[in-house]
Amino acid sequence: MSKPSTIYQRPAELLQHLIRFDTTNPPGNERDCVMFINGLLQDAGIETTILAKEENRLNLVARLKGNGRS
Repeated sequence: MSKPSTIYQRPAELLQHLIRFDTTNPPGNERDCVMFINGLLQDAGIETTILAKEENRLNLVARLKGNGRS
């Protein structure tokens, strides 16, 4: 795994970014927020998958692999 993005070192700034996304339900519109988080995770070398039943209602699955057997 690569070095984490610098935004992880500033949690207040990360929270400010996340709060700016309007994911009010209905309608949800989580797409932009999910894509932002997905980019952060991928930049940190974390494997991600995006699943969607509806176009703007995305789910993000992240897998952080360990070193041992599971």
